Amino acid sequence: MNTTMDIIERSVRRRVQFAVIGILGAVLAVGFLVLHPEYSRSSAAATEITRLQRESGSIGATESRLAALEAELERRIRIENEHMRDIPVGADEAGLADALALSVDDGGASSWSVRMLDPEPVDSSNESIDWMSLPAVIDMQGRFGAVIEALRRVEASDRLVRVRMLRVSRPRNSDGGLGIIDASVELDTVFVMEEGQ
Repeated sequence: MNTTMDIIERSVRRRVQFAVIGILGAVLAVGFLVLHPEYSRSSAAATEITRLQRESGSIGATESRLAALEAELERRIRIENEHMRDIPVGADEAGLADALALSVDDGGASSWSVRMLDPEPVDSSNESIDWMSLPAVIDMQGRFGAVIEALRRVEASDRLVRVRMLRVSRPRNSDGGLGIIDASVELDTVFVMEEGQ
């Protein structure tokens, strides 16, 4: 009787062991085949969410920087438009000489003369336009304040005028008390070469 009971007991134990092994195998199979891929996908999704959050913060910072740059560009264009001058077509030496004569003849000059020099080409990245520079030299004698005022007027004229050189000296025959100086100003103005020249 013990033997039959032992056999039944061993048989039940074996079946229980097989059942436990089967259940463990099923749990492992479900974990490996179902849960592990889902965990991997959720982990990848969490990584992607983190990356997108970082990127969206970067986009916000970029948009903020872009807005600041656009505001700065608008400010610079406004300043440029305030200071821009039309560049004439053709040298118009007579018109420039008249403008310069009016600019230096302010009652503080005892003598003045304007000499136009030969036009010079201007280097430009735009090869479709022939930019030229018309140099001029103004020699004048007068009060120092008159010379400075003449330079201010020349630079504020409706033409784009650049002062290239200013030489100031006291005249040899000056008595030193009148504040009279000799001034030589070299400047130029830019123009576009007329077609056919």
